[in-house]
Amino acid sequence: MADASLAAQVLALGRDLGRIEKAIEEARERSGRVEAAVAVLAPIQDAIDHLEERTAGLRADVGALGPLREALTTLTGQVAQLRQDVTALAADPAEEKLAVWDWSPGGMNKQQAHEAWGTLIDWVRNTLVYQYGWVGPPPDMTRVDWTTDTPGTAPRRIPPCWYRHRDVVVELSWLCQEWHKIYRTSYGTPSRAGDWHDRYAPGVKKRVLASMHDCFHGHQDPPWGADWKDPLAPRAIDDDERLSAYISTDLYYRQDAPAQGPVEATG
Repeated sequence: MADASLAAQVLALGRDLGRIEKAIEEARERSGRVEAAVAVLAPIQDAIDHLEERTAGLRADVGALGPLREALTTLTGQVAQLRQDVTALAADPAEEKLAVWDWSPGGMNKQQAHEAWGTLIDWVRNTLVYQYGWVGPPPDMTRVDWTTDTPGTAPRRIPPCWYRHRDVVVELSWLCQEWHKIYRTSYGTPSRAGDWHDRYAPGVKKRVLASMHDCFHGHQDPPWGADWKDPLAPRAIDDDERLSAYISTDLYYRQDAPAQGPVEATG
C-alpha cells in the first residue's frame, strides 16, 4: 500500500508540473505586457517552491523504489528548469521594447528623429564600417567589376551617400535597431545573433546595393530630382480620373450593404 501511495503522489506531482508548465507558457505569451506577466509570475513562483518541497520530501521515501525514483528524478530536473524559466521571465518584463523608427511624415517628432539619426549614423560609422567594412567607396577603384561577389573581385560596399536615399535609411534603421536589441539588451542570444548575420543582414545589404546601383561611382539624384511633378517621379496612382472610373465600375457590380437596424424575426 505504501508503494501505491508514493506512486499516486508522484503522479499528482507530475500533473501539477504540467499545469505550471502551461502557466509559464502563458506568461511567455504575455511577456510583451509587463503588468500581466508580472501578475502571472508570482503564483507560478510560489507553486514551484511548493513543488520543490514535495520533491525533497518524496525523494527520501522512494529511495529504494527503482521506477518511482527515476520518475521523481526526472520531475526534480523539470522543476529546476522551470525555476530557471521563471527567473528569466521575471527579468524580461522590465525591459522596454524598442520603438521602431518611423520615417514617414508625422512618424517621429524632431527630438525622436534627432536621436534616431544620431544612433543610426554612429552605428554605421562604428559597426558597419569598422566591424564589417560594408560602407564606403570600392576598395580598388581600378577594378571595373567591383560590384560583383565573384572570386577575384573586390567586395561590394554600400555607397557613403546612403543617408540621401530614404528607402535605404529605412532598411538600415530596422537592421540597426535589431542589432542594438541583440547586442545591447538581455534579449540577445548566440542564435539570435546568428539570425542577424545569416538572415537579416544579407537581405538588407542586397536590397540596399540594388537600390543604390547608380551611386556606385558617386551619388546620383533620381532623374526627377526634387520635382515631384516630373513624369518619372514616384506616384501612387498613374491617372486619378481613370482610377475613379475603375472604382465606380467595381462598386456598380457589387451588392448593396444590408440595411441598418434590428433584424426582424422570421417563422
